[in-house]
Amino acid sequence: MFTNTKVTHAVRLALVFGAASTAALSTNAVAQETEEAKKVERIEVTGSRIKRTDMETAQPVLAISQEDISRSGLVSVGDVLKEISTNGAALGLQTNNGNTGGASRVNLRNCSSNRTLVLVNGRRWVADLNGAVDLSTIPLAAIRSVEILKDGASSIYGTDAMCGVVNIITKNDFDGAEISAYNGQTSFEDGKRETYSATFGTSTEKSNALINVSYTKQEPIMGGDREISSVPIYGLPANVSINGGRASPTTPYGQFPVNGVSMTLDPSKAGCVANKVCTSTADFRPFNGNTDGYNFAPVNYIQQPSETLSLYAQGGYAITDTLNWKTEVLFNERTSTAQLAAQPLSGTPMVVDAANMYNPFKTRISGASFRPIVSPRVFGAEVDTWRFGTSLDGEFELVDRTFTWDAAATYSDNSFVALKEGFFHSGRFTTAMGPSFVNAQGVPTCGTVAAPIAGCVPFNVFGGPTGVTQAMLDYVSVAPRDLAYAKMWDYSANITTDLFELPAGMVQVAAGTEIRRESGFTSPEPLTVLGQVLGDNAATPTKGGYGLKEVYLEANLPLLADVTFVESLDLSVSTRYSDYSTFGDTTNSSYKLTYRPTSEVMFRASFNEGFRAPSIQELYQGMNDSRPTANDPCSTPPAGSAPIAADIAARCAAAGVPVGFVQKLPQIQAKVGGNPDLQPETSESWAGGVVYSPDFIEGLSLTLDWYKIEIANAVGSYSAQRVFDGCYKEGDAKYCQLLTRDKTGALNGNIGEVDFMALTNQNFKGGSHVEGVDLNIDYRFTTDYGTWRINNDNAYVIYDGSLGKLKRGELTLDGSLSGGNASGRLTAGASGGGTAYRLKSNTTLTWSKDDWNASVTAQYLGKLTEECNLVIGVANGLKQPALKNLCSNPDGTRMGYTLSNGQPKEVPNEAWATNELKATVYFDGQIGWTSPWNSDISVGVRNIFDKEPPVAYSAFANSFDPNYRTPGRFYYVSFTQKF
Repeated sequence: MFTNTKVTHAVRLALVFGAASTAALSTNAVAQETEEAKKVERIEVTGSRIKRTDMETAQPVLAISQEDISRSGLVSVGDVLKEISTNGAALGLQTNNGNTGGASRVNLRNCSSNRTLVLVNGRRWVADLNGAVDLSTIPLAAIRSVEILKDGASSIYGTDAMCGVVNIITKNDFDGAEISAYNGQTSFEDGKRETYSATFGTSTEKSNALINVSYTKQEPIMGGDREISSVPIYGLPANVSINGGRASPTTPYGQFPVNGVSMTLDPSKAGCVANKVCTSTADFRPFNGNTDGYNFAPVNYIQQPSETLSLYAQGGYAITDTLNWKTEVLFNERTSTAQLAAQPLSGTPMVVDAANMYNPFKTRISGASFRPIVSPRVFGAEVDTWRFGTSLDGEFELVDRTFTWDAAATYSDNSFVALKEGFFHSGRFTTAMGPSFVNAQGVPTCGTVAAPIAGCVPFNVFGGPTGVTQAMLDYVSVAPRDLAYAKMWDYSANITTDLFELPAGMVQVAAGTEIRRESGFTSPEPLTVLGQVLGDNAATPTKGGYGLKEVYLEANLPLLADVTFVESLDLSVSTRYSDYSTFGDTTNSSYKLTYRPTSEVMFRASFNEGFRAPSIQELYQGMNDSRPTANDPCSTPPAGSAPIAADIAARCAAAGVPVGFVQKLPQIQAKVGGNPDLQPETSESWAGGVVYSPDFIEGLSLTLDWYKIEIANAVGSYSAQRVFDGCYKEGDAKYCQLLTRDKTGALNGNIGEVDFMALTNQNFKGGSHVEGVDLNIDYRFTTDYGTWRINNDNAYVIYDGSLGKLKRGELTLDGSLSGGNASGRLTAGASGGGTAYRLKSNTTLTWSKDDWNASVTAQYLGKLTEECNLVIGVANGLKQPALKNLCSNPDGTRMGYTLSNGQPKEVPNEAWATNELKATVYFDGQIGWTSPWNSDISVGVRNIFDKEPPVAYSAFANSFDPNYRTPGRFYYVSFTQKF
């Protein structure tokens, strides 16, 4: 790893810079510019297969060392990567509703997680059926470092590497033993995290072996334990369920449509008592959507509990001086739990027979609703991941050239078991709501006196929270068990050499091949397949797989060297041919240029073609129920709001929507499914930058990189809102064909509700455009008081939106209206988080002297703007205009757009209330000491100043986006003993 130029030192600092704010973002110590460093053997850098003697590349690479991870105060690789400046909104254990499987993802450039490739030791990690990697399946304790390529790399690695590559490098060459322990909890005395690990290794001249065992546990944090998450929308009354209020209309006191009026049990009254015939209606009154909604927020997790047990072992043996054998085995077991409010019982199954013993109205009730809060929904996840790998590598001489090669075989699989509680059998529940009576022995019995139903227990929905007994629950409850499995076989071979010499230096080449087979399936609960589990989306099995064969070639050509104004000028070219069994073949190439005019400066530029093959789920997913959130354009606006436009009202009337219809179900009943005819997504990315390390300031380096990524032929499905708008606002028949409405009231007693919407996968001509600038400033210096380092890393997003860099209201290639630039905006209702920061920055100050070290980090999350229409709707509905001031701009307007005859049409002065989420800065600190008995002790605090997340009125199922930190300080201590 050497060169005689000054800029190489700067490049190394940039390449090994660790970007995670709470990972202290410190750089690995780089080899000194000495004669000894010049003897370092050639290595492979993430983003290239050519082995080289330095780390200089035309693409920016970030690195996080094991020390950085230890300094972070975090216990999972997903949490560490979540906080790097280039990561976007991604799932983690801070997402409860919308992440019931407990997965952790990385989402470079905010392009989506399945467009970020994850490698372990340079080879693919098994992905789930949707093509994304669950980072919780990779044990943190086994990691030596993480390298992050912030550019496309399909020509080197193949599919998925459209927006970047994460290469996780495990520990090796460890000699000795080490045990470590970590313990921490929040200032609220909850959310405890602990981890323990032991590493044993030996290394000789011919062989090495390592074993690591680790255990991590994280305890939950409930929504009700933080003020901001204890209500559906913070700052608004907790029980508003109409006009934008997010409280649930399905409550523990029920709704019962009787003679055109929706009745509910008065919470101050007893209602119908369990095990007794009910005849009095005196305890019931009309339901008020402004005061009677159910506050579901307190019983949800805002941090899921989880436990992880992992075992990692690797070994190597030098068979000869030029032939080495390596092997590795990794097992990871993760259990986690998500919890949601009790199952809302509503819709078609909620028909209460007139002869039901608990029905005080003694008339058939259709479209009733009830929530048995004594039985919350629990989603347990058990995830087992195995990885086996073996490889040979070596070198040989031929025609006066040294060739290095490797050949590897890797097998990985991932099994997922979902264990659910708090769900009900629809058939049994229907029976329990049918005719019933108290028999001669005083036992509540389903059926009639002439035809009793043995074993059935009548269910009481008229007695409030205390009216439901354990016997009732035992009869109707089921515990669905869903399975998912994915496996991958991967065979690869690579060879690299210096091919021939040009005047400026040697031409280096690498070539290789890869053969891979991926397959998997889902096996839903049989009752779920039959649609017999209330609240568990009906699903049919998914099964499929694909195979591929690939070859690639990479060459690095030195064009000029040691001439006037050119210290070096190198061109790197690579291409990869991929042949898939599903869609055919594709070829993707890359061109990269590095130019050093002097020893202080390096300019770099690259162009990359990329692709993403459709995942198994996108291709073969069975037809599944879904519940997307959307606003029905046919729903009558609240008092004080603008009425429905005449053309929209006419289309709604033609569809059979009654006058005065008000949407009661914010979550639409939809079907999603796969499409085996999908084609791959494609991308083109450009990047250019400069690395500068001035001679006149020793220890200072600066890097500045611009990038642009364009993704086309995107795989996806229409959103429910797009179908609504396309049908009613634009009058396009193709969207109207995708939905049907309930014209009888059977769904929930509200004639006009959408009871079906088809949202299956397809390729869209359009896609996305992401563009931005990364800036890193790194300065190291030494004083009498110790060694210091200051590092500032910034990711600024210029544009994040539709392909073509469209403005809002312009027409996309698919004929829809562009939403414009999403950078600096919070996407409303995004279940995995909707943050799209324009600026995300991490600053680190580290200090060390003798046996002591310390660090202070600051993570800056730029301001965001969100729509604030929910607040306005509630304020108007409650006739409390002062509530509008919760929005920072409650009376805002903008130019609106709609489609007319397929073309954009302006709608001047469209009401558009917005709210600004102010910039947020989190500070973390740590102090460490190395003892004389060879142990490291550290104490630290995350969120030193107890910074609260900004209130987000449009966030999904919460009042703050899960990509902010959970409120409260977090204190921790760690101990490592080396032997």
